Amino acid sequence: MERLGRGPNPQENDMKVKQLSIFLENQSGRLAEVSEAIGAEGVNIRALSLADTSGFGILRLIVDDIAKAHAVLKSGGFTVRETDVIAIEIPDRPGGLGSVLKIFADAKINI
Repeated sequence: MERLGRGPNPQENDMKVKQLSIFLENQSGRLAEVSEAIGAEGVNIRALSLADTSGFGILRLIVDDIAKAHAVLKSGGFTVRETDVIAIEIPDRPGGLGSVLKIFADAKINI
């Protein structure tokens, strides 16, 4: 995963990663096209989310090679945007998400 790590305190930047947002028409096979295109170039998807409406969706990906994935999708005619996001590893157990969210809530951080 590409980390930014450009600040004076590297620990402050360890949670920042680049995310790709891809505009997709809400049609059968569009998600498969994205996955196949970047997979064929050896790019691994680390995380994804998808928000859709009846006409379109926004696919958000965190991948292991942001530059390659961006170039592949752009050349394939997809509308792609890169943004910085914060990534947090959550314990894989019941209540794992809640324990992480409580830290934010206790610090009065709205997410």
